[in-house]
Amino acid sequence: PICSGEPTMRYRFVLLLPALLLGGCASLSEDDCRSANWDDIGYRDGARGAGPDRAQDHASACVKYGITVDHEAWKRGYERGLGVYCTPENAVQIALSGGNYGGVCPPESDAEFATHWRAARPVYEQRQKVAQLEQRRRELEYAFSASDNERQRYDARTELARVDEALRYERERLYFEESRLDRFLSGIR
Repeated sequence: PICSGEPTMRYRFVLLLPALLLGGCASLSEDDCRSANWDDIGYRDGARGAGPDRAQDHASACVKYGITVDHEAWKRGYERGLGVYCTPENAVQIALSGGNYGGVCPPESDAEFATHWRAARPVYEQRQKVAQLEQRRRELEYAFSASDNERQRYDARTELARVDEALRYERERLYFEESRLDRFLSGIR
């Protein structure tokens, strides 16, 4: 299931790259630079969806140790890695996990990748809205139960009713967005 208690989509995707957002972390250590297989490093960078400027990050890190990047080997690996990253299934997973798309896919896969990312992104955004309202509801329930002041209890109860109404609406929107994504993915297949 997409999330507990929610409707299921026909297609379940395995998150291809759990470390998608690691593209911006520190590049390479001295040991990494000295033992670098630039083809493998390029592949990992591409598979994570890092931009082509990532090679320059590595060059900046390794120049401190007197080591240069083999840009040709890195680029070969990077292009292979993009082949893993730039799939429609991965686009959906990135969008559903809140990741952004930096436009790194080559022209032949960019449009399809971006279309899938845009189709899935509203589901993520709607899930965020529901989660925020659920958190607010828990806070209000706690405020209501923790207070012995009648006025505070009345205010918490009143706001709780408003939050419940908003939560019902946003859950309906979530159902709509998940159904829309399911229909989109079903139409693609």
